[in-house]
Amino acid sequence: MTNSRPIRSYLRDGLIVLVLGLVVAYLGSFLYLSRVGMRKAEEFGMDGYYFTDPAWTKERQQIGKSLCMLYWPLIEIDARLVSGMRARVVQPVPMIHDMQFMPPGNYPRLERPHIPPDQ
Repeated sequence: MTNSRPIRSYLRDGLIVLVLGLVVAYLGSFLYLSRVGMRKAEEFGMDGYYFTDPAWTKERQQIGKSLCMLYWPLIEIDARLVSGMRARVVQPVPMIHDMQFMPPGNYPRLERPHIPPDQ
C-alpha cells in the first residue's frame, strides 16, 4: 500500500495545528492573567484590574502597557459582554508637595492619579 497523500497536505495540517495552538495559548493566557487581576481588584474594591502587580516601576508600567495592547480585542469583548471590568495600565504614583496646606510635621503624601474608566 502506497501513501498517496502529498507533502503539501502534511504542511497544511501542521500549520493548522500550530495556529490552533497559538490561539489556545493566547486565549488561555488572557483568561488566566485577567481573572487573577480581577480577583485582586475585587479584594481591594477597585473597578479595574491589572495584568501585573501594580508595583510602580517603569518596567511594570511598560509590561502593563504591552499586555493591554496585546490583549486589547479580548479586553473589549470581555468588558462589554462578560465581566464589565477593564484592564488598567500601571501609572506611577506622583509625589504631591503642597506645603501651603500641609500640617506641620507631616510628610508629603502619595496619591494615585485618577484613571478614567474607559482605559
